[in-house]
Amino acid sequence: MSPLLQDVDEAGAVTGGVANGTDVDPDERLLSIAEIQQAFRELRAHRPPFAASRPAVPTRLHERWADSGDRAPQRGASRGDSAPAAVTGRGDIDALGADWITVVAAHAGAGASTVALAISDAAAATDRRVHLVETAHPRQSGLIAAAAAELGTDAAGAWRRGSRDRVTIDRRVADVEPDGWPVLPISEEPAVTVLDLGLPSPEDLARLAADRTSTVVVCRPTVPGVRLTEHVLSQLAGQPVMVAVVGAARWPQVVKANAGPRFRDLRSKGRVVRVPIDRRLQTAGLTGDQLPKGVEAAGRSLVALLMPAVPLQHRRRAASSQPSAAGEAW
Repeated sequence: MSPLLQDVDEAGAVTGGVANGTDVDPDERLLSIAEIQQAFRELRAHRPPFAASRPAVPTRLHERWADSGDRAPQRGASRGDSAPAAVTGRGDIDALGADWITVVAAHAGAGASTVALAISDAAAATDRRVHLVETAHPRQSGLIAAAAAELGTDAAGAWRRGSRDRVTIDRRVADVEPDGWPVLPISEEPAVTVLDLGLPSPEDLARLAADRTSTVVVCRPTVPGVRLTEHVLSQLAGQPVMVAVVGAARWPQVVKANAGPRFRDLRSKGRVVRVPIDRRLQTAGLTGDQLPKGVEAAGRSLVALLMPAVPLQHRRRAASSQPSAAGEAW
């Protein structure tokens, strides 16, 4: 313990005496404001790791959607088929639910929001309630116009909610990252939660690896795209993961040659799905309209891999409508 922290420790007896209603000993040295601030900085530098020291449920999370009679989730508690979540470095939010579906971009402009929405729509088509949460900064949102109806913001003004058939979409409102995940009313708790992480930070990837969340890595079929995908896959080694490739069915030879061993292994196991590029989406972006048929089919193929409980008839329909899943790209 540093001399300053020692002084704080000794001064604690003084402040404790005040709290107990006794007088301060006039011989005790009182700390200046500057010394207290310095001691606080030293204490913060020596505190335990974030994951071990933070509360299991952030206080502000309970305040969200209070007017709707909602409840805040607790770590490890059941929310239908899902649990509360968080990513290290996103404030006082809890760990990712192990059964959440997380979509990440291997590189900028990969198309993660399109894939996340395709998965959400496909899951909703199986009569499940779906909660799609986008963590991107408001200026970078790919889902800004994806809802068919806007429902306003939560009580804290941190999340903006919209609806799209059986999919509820929440996206960030402000520059400051929220202290917790948005909470749905008890009557609307989702069976499926999809998290659109966009381009993840190293801390995000570390949290994904630790929490064993089913992860879809989205990329484009370019040399940088497949190389960056291999890097992301290396960070998620041993975890449930698959790849969504947004682009043409046929790849240039140079792209094939640059696909790494993890990428090739997933392809051999049928865990690489092609998502076709649609000109309308390239122009208009994601809207409240139905997704193009090819993109819908890719979403169904991904759901069939991500959710083994999907009825067999649905899986067959997904397979028949998506004949060019990424195998043909090789």
